[in-house]
Amino acid sequence: MTDSLAPQRNDVADTSPASHGFTDGELRAIGRAAATDAWSQGMTVHRPDGSVVPIPLVCEPQVLPRATLASVAAEAKAILSGSVKLARHLLRAGDPRDREALLGPFRGLEREALRKLFAGAPCPAVLARVDFLVPEAGGAPKALELNATIPAMQAYADLAAHGWIRAAAARRGLPPSAGDALVNRCGSHMEALRETLVHCYRVRGGRREHPSIALVARPGDAQLAEQRRLAEHFRRRGHHAETLLPATCTPEEFDVPYRHVWAHRTPAEAPFACALLAPESYVLANPVNGLLEAKALFARLSECAEDERLAKRAGLDDRERAAARALPWTRRLDAALVPRLVAERKSFVIKRNWDYGGKSVSLGAELAPEDWARRVRAAAAEREAGGFVVQERVFATRAPATRITGPGAEERGLLYRDISTYTGLLDVAPGGSVVRAAANPVVNILGGGGLAPVVPEDVLEALRAAEPARARRVNTRPPRTARRLAHGA
Repeated sequence: MTDSLAPQRNDVADTSPASHGFTDGELRAIGRAAATDAWSQGMTVHRPDGSVVPIPLVCEPQVLPRATLASVAAEAKAILSGSVKLARHLLRAGDPRDREALLGPFRGLEREALRKLFAGAPCPAVLARVDFLVPEAGGAPKALELNATIPAMQAYADLAAHGWIRAAAARRGLPPSAGDALVNRCGSHMEALRETLVHCYRVRGGRREHPSIALVARPGDAQLAEQRRLAEHFRRRGHHAETLLPATCTPEEFDVPYRHVWAHRTPAEAPFACALLAPESYVLANPVNGLLEAKALFARLSECAEDERLAKRAGLDDRERAAARALPWTRRLDAALVPRLVAERKSFVIKRNWDYGGKSVSLGAELAPEDWARRVRAAAAEREAGGFVVQERVFATRAPATRITGPGAEERGLLYRDISTYTGLLDVAPGGSVVRAAANPVVNILGGGGLAPVVPEDVLEALRAAEPARARRVNTRPPRTARRLAHGA
């Protein structure tokens, strides 16, 4: 395999109305209709005060060739498998700093469960997600981090894309059946998740045609609506599926416990805790695997691009080494790097070793020189729980776009977009992508970002080519090489 796991031309930057075949006004009308439909089905977040807030929907879809979607999916899988191999090696033969970075952030039940990850769990990551940014200068998307604990947004992504496709088809005067045919051609993240869970169950020896599924989340989970939408999808496919809490889920009563809760949010006395502590006895997706999300592990994978000895000892294959070479330069932060970071402020980002939601990310280009220098020095001195990492800044593409933010409300502005790509270690694994959009370069849904509908290029072409009188003849199948792909998965 070559170093180029993703296309070198920028296939994800053009979001202009002309590229979609609709005017600005038509795109806004399509966006309003799609958002209303998506919100009614659960594209919302729950706030701590009990309120339900709609997730903004971007009117201009992200249109991607199947080849680009397949390429980032292949890279995501190589990053995941390489990370698992490297983590296993570092826990066994790494230095004390490695072990502190991988195990130090965790306590209690979570730390105890993590010790079973490579000793007991048959598959350390049934599901995962790799978050990419597309450089504004062009070229392949660059992976920024790995999410292996709660790689969510499958339902949200489907609601955004399917709602947009149906609204666009209606705008062209096509009957609902034509819109449904185009949605079928697009694919489904929820279905890819279901197929992955069923395959995991089969690999573990399960024989039921429709295994029962428990979707387990914490009380007050912000993404409760997504969990309910997933359960509804599973039930429509013939499964018994329930959304439960750690305290109300008895894992022995379900064939597949699907975990949407951090282990540290699971009380040790909760019935669900026994599944976390015995991954060999339950078809648990995912086992407790938070160490795979450690930014220091990502940094060490980046080091494998230059450190042949480390790559060899970890057992990385050619694909995993190519993925390491494609990563932005990332290193564990220490005092030796401080002068370079201070001098080249705009070129770097610092992140806490283990955190989520972009809460501890500092971008040098967005800070005054003295503020940046102070943060870098403080971060370099921190060693507990793995401290911080430094990463080469990927200046992402951004473009004018309109977000539908609520009923009758919309905002126009420059938005950054990322590409978050699903993957997994099993032979059957998700591989599609979801695109988030935000005015802030740290793109995050719970931090105020929105979703841009991901529409495969061939689906948009079929939509534009379809005439109302010929709507029945819209092809419902993706190209042969991509029929299993959910949005390119």
